[in-house]
Amino acid sequence: MRFSARFLVSALVLLYLIPEAAAQRANEVFGKNRIQYRSFDWVYLSGENFDVYYYDGRRAVATEALQYLESEFDRITDLIGYAPYYKARIFLYNSLADQRQSNVGLNRTEYTVNGEIEFVKPYIEVSYPGTSQEFKRELLYKVSDLMINEMMYGGNLKEIFQSALLMNLSEWFVSGASEYVAKGWTSEMDDYVREIVRSKRVNKIFRLTGREAAVVGQSFWNFIAEKYGKSSISNILNYTRITRKEEQSVLITLGVSYKQVIKEWQQYYSEMEAQVSKSYINHPDSTKLRLRHNSTTQFTTLKVSPDGKYLAYAENDRGRYIVKVRSLENGKETTILTHGSKVIAQEVDYRLPIIGWSDASTLGVIAVRNGEYTFWLYDMNSHTKLPRELDKFNNVRSISFSSNGRLAVLSADYEGKNDLYLISSRRDRIRRLTNDPYDDLDPTFIPNTNKIVFSSNRTTDSLNTKLKVPLSSLSENYSLYAFDLDTTKTRVQRITNTVSKDFSPLALNNNVFYYLSDQRGIVNLFKFDRSTGIYTQITNFSSGIRNYDLNIPRSTLAMVTNSKMQDEIHVHRGFNTNRQIFTPSTRRKELQQSRIIREKRQQQESKNMSLKDLINSRLEKSQDSVKQADSLNTNQAGEQQLQDSTKAKSVPTVNTDNYVFEDEAVKQTQPSESFLN
Repeated sequence: MRFSARFLVSALVLLYLIPEAAAQRANEVFGKNRIQYRSFDWVYLSGENFDVYYYDGRRAVATEALQYLESEFDRITDLIGYAPYYKARIFLYNSLADQRQSNVGLNRTEYTVNGEIEFVKPYIEVSYPGTSQEFKRELLYKVSDLMINEMMYGGNLKEIFQSALLMNLSEWFVSGASEYVAKGWTSEMDDYVREIVRSKRVNKIFRLTGREAAVVGQSFWNFIAEKYGKSSISNILNYTRITRKEEQSVLITLGVSYKQVIKEWQQYYSEMEAQVSKSYINHPDSTKLRLRHNSTTQFTTLKVSPDGKYLAYAENDRGRYIVKVRSLENGKETTILTHGSKVIAQEVDYRLPIIGWSDASTLGVIAVRNGEYTFWLYDMNSHTKLPRELDKFNNVRSISFSSNGRLAVLSADYEGKNDLYLISSRRDRIRRLTNDPYDDLDPTFIPNTNKIVFSSNRTTDSLNTKLKVPLSSLSENYSLYAFDLDTTKTRVQRITNTVSKDFSPLALNNNVFYYLSDQRGIVNLFKFDRSTGIYTQITNFSSGIRNYDLNIPRSTLAMVTNSKMQDEIHVHRGFNTNRQIFTPSTRRKELQQSRIIREKRQQQESKNMSLKDLINSRLEKSQDSVKQADSLNTNQAGEQQLQDSTKAKSVPTVNTDNYVFEDEAVKQTQPSESFLN
């Protein structure tokens, strides 16, 4: 009672001190509390449910974001059973580096609308992460989190008082709902829940905080949707607003006690773990590197040197990053770059730094310095660094060097589009390779050819620069493609074609490719031979591989995995790259593949339907279903139908020793290849 009285007195004092002149929440104060290397000139677009703010002429990106959010608004509000009273303001940043310089919201935590003070932020900040798919997920998560928190705790002073005094919800309950509404059933959630069930820590899970609480909560809401139907989510959330107790709202909605639902949740995922454990193995402790780092440290990239003697890896601890080189012979480590600072209550770009070996003694590093992307070449022999600014890019996702180190290929974001770029490692020369709405990721050179292999969610092999694809239509599946540096054709060549995400390719030659994939539900290493059209599973780890590097001549596999929400590095010496393993699909993957196959069948059938039949079919689809899944045989049959056995063509080798960029010699033949004109 003492706490409640003290809280009420403080609130009354706060009410007295707040000036009445602050009338509308659009009157945002921009202070000068963060280190800034640039200024922001905000412009906004207004929609029915959102106002989207942007700068630097990013109207096209803002328009796409607004259209996508408006198209998702009904789905989100229907799923949670709540619609906000006021428009949400969305501040779009070109990159996370820009967002960390912004002062939006630092100087005011309260807003007034119609005379009532609002404590919940009436806006969200979203940074463009460098790919369209990640941008979609970020938009959905931020908007879902805003709506659910407003739904649970309210936005004005009266509702805040009521919630603070009467409602004490678990962190996993609210944050997990935001995760599920935005992302659904993800592989990260799958991996973590299986680990929780396997380690017998089930009794402690609902006392978790932070990221762990969010993922556990996501698994709970996923279980509710799969077992009791998605309509149960909105019912539980709305009853929680009334009863202010999640246990009672679960009982009222499902007719089952809270404890019984938790037991069913445990059994549901325990059965999946038991099935996975029959075909998958844990990462061995013998391959784990014993590194000194905080629990908050994440390993962003790692690369084995061409001679197989060293492992370079980058770590990021809340914004402060370090790049180290470790001898694989004696374990001695050398720190070659340290920059940044740890931040509190700010988002961190855990994809940086990015590294790649130019040759056996030269390491390339890309990271943000003073608000701009910078490219360093570090000489291991002379211990010198050559910096070079990449000021034209807002995000850089990966870098890979040619065999002699003179050329490098980037996956980078320029003006809100992720594309491929060829750069000279020693000179300030850039050539744009792709220019379309699709994401082009993880490019690497194919040995002894003039081609690059990369991962993309494109649905066509055309490089049409005028193509427009809305965010909602971009596929979540990624396949491997090859790009010929010497071609004059505006096409790429498809390599894989599965209902999965194939990424991080490494080529043995023009036909054999190693890559990561979630073809079976858990991200593992695969091999594809396009001369035969056959893919082979190489590893069967029960926890997905987050990042990896494979030195094929030296038979060395290095990878980053996650255990108990903490990153680990494993190094396998003498790794057998010719292994052949088969594992069944996880339950999540089975449902995902069966839904895709069913949707394709329905699209085919709808072409021959009458108007009346089509309307009745759509009405039936709008009804919520508890479970919808085809048999495993259907999944396998559909997967086989989607295999692609594209044949390779022999082409001359590119001269990487003296490569001529188009803007130096034949600029007039491809005027759109370089944005530095």
